[in-house]
Amino acid sequence: MKALYLVRHAKSSWKDASLSDRDRPLNKRGERDAPRMAEFLSEKITCPDTFICSPSRRTKDTAASFLQVFGKTDADLKLEEDLFHGYEEDMANILKHVDGNYQSAMLFVHNPGITDYVNELTGSNILNIPTCGVAGIKLEINNWAEINKCPAELLFYYYPKGLNLPS
Repeated sequence: MKALYLVRHAKSSWKDASLSDRDRPLNKRGERDAPRMAEFLSEKITCPDTFICSPSRRTKDTAASFLQVFGKTDADLKLEEDLFHGYEEDMANILKHVDGNYQSAMLFVHNPGITDYVNELTGSNILNIPTCGVAGIKLEINNWAEINKCPAELLFYYYPKGLNLPS
């Protein structure tokens, strides 16, 4: 059994039109939601064995909140260029190469790929995973290379507006 946690980046800012899509930071709501979701999730799961992230600023900023809450550092975050566009096949290809000794992985990615991949793996019918949404998936595999060839169960799906989190 393996556990996969897919996290959509927190809400990003469109304030500075001169920034490229890759360089957009979190806005105030994103800066608020990321640590709140990380705290909430840390009470539900054990610390993931590996943290993998798209190289965009907004995903790295979101991941930083989770790393801090789980007692990790930036050195524990693996950046994967192929996650920038966040297609399902890119996520699957990266997961196929996760160390087999790792029982859990947390990926920080983008939409629509996160929603599509959660639905593909679990047979769910989630219309849209909102910003800073997190899906937890149980995978009936012994090796990450089997990722798309196994039964998978959606354990949970949380997002900031769906929770009554303290401000």
